[in-house]
Amino acid sequence: MTKIDFSQINKTAADSFNQQRNVIKRLAKGQKVLCDQCQQALTLTVLSEGESGVQCTKGCTQINLELDV
Repeated sequence: MTKIDFSQINKTAADSFNQQRNVIKRLAKGQKVLCDQCQQALTLTVLSEGESGVQCTKGCTQINLELDV
């Protein structure tokens, strides 16, 4: 039986999570952050009901947030 090494997958997932978290933190501080794809400004939407998240106007970047209110 072959063992599967998930270390690279876990590292990639952790790096992606940290990058997204940092984008959200910068937007929450009021800093301007641009989409990596289209260079449009990202917006942070926080709603008590409905979908909250980070997105650009073209939709290339979409980070959905789950909020416990």
